[in-house]
Parts: sequence; structure tokens; C-alpha cells
Amino acid sequence: MQFTVTINQAKALDWGLNSQQALLFAFVYECPSWAKLVKTDKGDFYALSKAKIVEELPLLTDKPDTAYRLLKAIAGAGLINLSSTNNITLVQLTAKGKEWNKKIDGSEKYPTTKVKVGKKSDPSPRKKIRSGSEKSPIKVGKKSELGSEKSPTNQDTSNQDTNQGTSHSVQEAPAAPSQPAGLTLVSSDVPRCEIPADMPGPKDPSCKTFKAWANYAMAYRSRHGAWPVWNAKAGGQIGQLVDRLGIDVAHHVAAYFVRINDSKLVNRLHSLGDLLQNAEAYHTQWVTNRQMTGTTARQIEQTQANYSAAEQALEALRAKRAATHAE
Repeated sequence: MQFTVTINQAKALDWGLNSQQALLFAFVYECPSWAKLVKTDKGDFYALSKAKIVEELPLLTDKPDTAYRLLKAIAGAGLINLSSTNNITLVQLTAKGKEWNKKIDGSEKYPTTKVKVGKKSDPSPRKKIRSGSEKSPIKVGKKSELGSEKSPTNQDTSNQDTNQGTSHSVQEAPAAPSQPAGLTLVSSDVPRCEIPADMPGPKDPSCKTFKAWANYAMAYRSRHGAWPVWNAKAGGQIGQLVDRLGIDVAHHVAAYFVRINDSKLVNRLHSLGDLLQNAEAYHTQWVTNRQMTGTTARQIEQTQANYSAAEQALEALRAKRAATHAE
């Protein structure tokens, strides 16, 4: 099982990937560092079996067919090319996919250092950690105390053996934090992901409406493929939302609202007017994580109607029996 997977949230949102697709692509992105190279007429591919995906990413799926469908989905997003041999799937990163771990200047955010498994390590002096084990020091921010790492960053996987006679490399960059499905994009004074320069609306984190608008706008673009319109009316509506729900909650509800699959909301592209109209109700749905769509409401209504009809029938039967006994 792979211990750590680093997900670029900004790229995932920009490319329209859901959490499962982003998790799988983050794993596939590292394939060139450990998977077997297969040269074909279409270029260099890397061998990656569906069983390997299931083995290394148990949080993703336990079904090989599901793993392959997710591979097809990220191929459809233009991030990988797929091919195959008689018994294994082949993957190739596209030019777009290779931008996953790149900064604006084109350099890698998290450079990968290749470590050959089973071969003698570099005899150069290394930093000792715990009981005489060796590890290359990694400079990330301030220098840590000796032995201060709880989970050493070179333990990404328990066993990356692909049964293909390949060497492996281990990513030594710090892993991104795990991201539950309802995680908001901006939930503190410092955004958890880079705010795109072309996002309309307020850019100052100290602005009252910044967090709520940024969460709504980025969730909106991820779902509908374009930024929502920012104008005086939109600013006023976001301000009212913050006033009604509170600045510590409004951004959560704004992001959750865009994920609701009610037909009326989808038809109106999750407008701010709809969010503001029933803000407190959407707050309850966010807290309980239960969407109340039109279909769900009709099902509850029908259940109540059936219950009421049964109660009326029972009451009529009781009245009839009472009248019979009276005679």
C-alpha cells in the first residue's frame, strides 16, 4: 500500500477532476520513477496493472474494473494516453499531465530523488536518525531536531514491487494533507491552494467576503466550467450570506451548495440567489451531509401520504367496529 499521495488541488480543480480521479492521477504521475518502461510505436509507456492500483490505493477502490474506468476518465481529461499488451495496461503522461507537479516557472514543486532498491547507498556522510539508520536530510522550512520526524518522508510505500523487475524511487517531498470530500478550498487567512489570478471578485484575504466567494467561485468553476459573474449584486449577496451564517461557516456552505444535485439548482447553475434564498436550509444540509433534493422531498411526501392514508383507513375500521358493538 502506498502510504502517501501528493495531490495538487489547484490543478485538480482546474482540470475538473473529482477526488477519486485526482488521487489516481497523483499515483499515475509517479509511475515513470518506478514502473517498467515499455517502448511502443506510439512512444514510451509504463506498465501499470489494474491489480497494482487496487493494491497500492485501497482507499480508491477494491475493484480492478473501477480502477480501469477511472484511468479512462483521466485519459479523457487529456492527462494520460492508454495502451496495452496482452496482459497489462500501459500508461503515458501527456504534455498536459506533466504539468501536475510544475510551478509557474516550469520547475518541479516536489522534486523526486531516485533511490535504487537493493543497491548500496551513497557512502557519503548522512544524517543519523534513531537507532543508527541512515537518511538524507531534506530542507523544508526550518531545520528539524534530530529524530523529530514522526513519519519519515522516504517511506511512501510499503512495497512498490510491480513484479516486473523494476527499480523504484521514493518521493522525498512532504505529502499534501488528506482531503475529505467536503473540504473547502479556503478556510483560513492563508488559502489552502493558490487562488487563480483570473478569478473575479475580492483577492484580499482580509476582506469579509473573500473566503465565502473564493470557495463558491472555485467550486462553481470546477462544476460548471466557468467563473461565476462578480458584480455589485453578487458582492451584496455574498455579504448577506456571511451576515446570516457567520464568517466561520459561510464558506463551507457556499462550497457545499454547488455540489447539491437538485434539478432546479442545476438548471439555474447554482445561482447565488438560490443560495441566499434558503441559506439556513443549506447550512443544515451541510451539517448533516444530507442533500434534500426535489426527488427526496417527493419520496418523503409520498411516504407520509401513504402513512396518513393507512391511519385514516384504520380509524374508519375502528369506527365501524365501535358502531357494530353499540348495536
